[in-house]
Amino acid sequence: MTLEDKVIAVIRENSEDVTEIASDADLVKDIGIDSFGMIMIVNGIEDAFSIAVKEEDIAKIRTIKDITGLLRNDYGIKE
Repeated sequence: MTLEDKVIAVIRENSEDVTEIASDADLVKDIGIDSFGMIMIVNGIEDAFSIAVKEEDIAKIRTIKDITGLLRNDYGIKE
């Protein structure tokens, strides 16, 4: 399972009615994630990868690619 697949799995676990997720889809505009949903996703990412996401990093998250890039570059998570 790739890093992107793991992130998508976390989003599916923490979101209602999300079936298809493209890596470049905007989580808010395209998928309909609200602020509570974003908190749930960030908590799921923290649990899945045993990290604590910095508050300033949360504001940078818009797409799956943003999350995977953040995990790779800022948190040292490898696939």
